[in-house]
Amino acid sequence: MKLRIVKFMRIQSYNELFSGDPTWVTESIGGMGVDGRTLVTKTSFRMLHTLKNLGPAPEPNMTVLWSKNLPTEWKKFCAGISIDTSSIQYESDDLMRPLMGDDYCIACCVSCMRVGKDMQFFGARANLAKTLLYALNGGVDEVTLTKDGKPFQVGPRYAPVLGDGPLDYNEVMQKFDDMMEWLAGLYVNTLNLIHYMHDKYSYEALEMSLHDTEVTRYFATGIAGLSCCVDSLSAIKYAKVYPIRNEFGIITDFRVEGDFPKYGNNNDDVDQIAVWLVKTFMQKIRKHHTYRGSIPTMSILTITSNVVYGKKTGTTPDGRKAGEPLAPGANPMHGRDSNGALASLESVAKLPYEYSRDGISNTFSITPQSLGKDD
Repeated sequence: MKLRIVKFMRIQSYNELFSGDPTWVTESIGGMGVDGRTLVTKTSFRMLHTLKNLGPAPEPNMTVLWSKNLPTEWKKFCAGISIDTSSIQYESDDLMRPLMGDDYCIACCVSCMRVGKDMQFFGARANLAKTLLYALNGGVDEVTLTKDGKPFQVGPRYAPVLGDGPLDYNEVMQKFDDMMEWLAGLYVNTLNLIHYMHDKYSYEALEMSLHDTEVTRYFATGIAGLSCCVDSLSAIKYAKVYPIRNEFGIITDFRVEGDFPKYGNNNDDVDQIAVWLVKTFMQKIRKHHTYRGSIPTMSILTITSNVVYGKKTGTTPDGRKAGEPLAPGANPMHGRDSNGALASLESVAKLPYEYSRDGISNTFSITPQSLGKDD
């Protein structure tokens, strides 16, 4: 109850970025011990039952550490609460336990850390859908103009894509790779500055006093706009995408001829582009020095900020219009996973956890009726 009534004093722009005024509290429940015993207790049931007697709430985030070896009655109880409240987050204990042992918890949203032994320098997300547009336009922002109404050069002045013919996949991929290289360096350096200044002026001594003297530090980075970027690259590769330019020659729209495979349908033609993107950006992140010798990790996670990121991102080659939301986390773009629930989950499951140790988030809704006709 105390965790639910905490409220922070924040500026309005923060609440616009993260709806619900989150306190980033996650309650980790269940899981298995490394010796094979279950860590589910009576209190595990009690914690989830609060979703019924107190009602669902954004905080604390109720996260069940899921294993195929969990007790059957616990699995049934979790399933029932999920159907009734749509308020449980599940994470793979079988994936995390071999790396973290069994005395770990979920920090912030989806990041696993050993209790009292690990900490994280939290980072924002890199909008790779917008990065792709920078690659097409030679580092010029497709949305923002200067005070005198001219194009705004944000990224390096790389050569833009020229001509009005269909975009060439190989040319786009080379330019996109170069722009990601620039972005990764800027991204890590910016986070280094933020974390240095935070430690200098607002060091969290109270929290750190509960940790070991020597802690393992993780340096969290992340991707926003994964599925939008992947579908855009798929459209360029498998369909014909014609750029549409404004009066300054900046690409601000696209005309697509033909169809293309879309992420979220268990189709390797497009899903492997997603795998490539996750691996490639993480490898670029790892090239750079991180504050206090921390270990770089990456998440595919946007919470509610995918809406704000979308507002700042112009029209993309996949058919998404300027200002429309990006899909959250590792989710397929809205309504494009047309081959059913399992195919959608299979696409997400292909993303390599080794390159996204900070967590892969998939917000998933399904109508109870589609699961069966009785309890």
